[in-house]
Amino acid sequence: MMFPVIVIILAMILAGGVMWVGQAYRMITFARIQRDEAWLELRTALQECRDMIPYIVAAVPANISPALDVLGNACDLAANVEGVRECSQAESRLKAAIGRLFEQLDTEASLETLDMISPLRDRLKDQAMRVEVLKEAYNRMASVYNALLKKGAARILVSVGMARPVELF
Repeated sequence: MMFPVIVIILAMILAGGVMWVGQAYRMITFARIQRDEAWLELRTALQECRDMIPYIVAAVPANISPALDVLGNACDLAANVEGVRECSQAESRLKAAIGRLFEQLDTEASLETLDMISPLRDRLKDQAMRVEVLKEAYNRMASVYNALLKKGAARILVSVGMARPVELF
């Protein structure tokens, strides 16, 4: 008579544990989807910035070719990376190369060239602000995801390899 009660109690404990882990999996999946969407938006905005580079290069005089070579290399590198860390590093190089080009243009370019590049520069600046907002959104989503992985049943999922922490941008 005692055996069926023990079996029922053990079954309820087992079912509760499965539901606990299942709920953690659902939360992690939801957070992962949110993080992936934020990453996609950020990558799209970064691509839109890189799409403006050829227009800037076309408007720049040829006597600034060393800066253009560095910019071209940085743009190619940024377009061909995969991971978050690599993308962040490549985008930092690209941003620095664009900054050096604009500094050089400010000191060496004619007023006509500066007037021609000014709208592109403004668009690039606006896009850079959008990228910063999206970068913060991605980092917030990645931080939430990583925090969820450290709580309760999610630690079980991490220990068996079903989930793992992600890098910030």
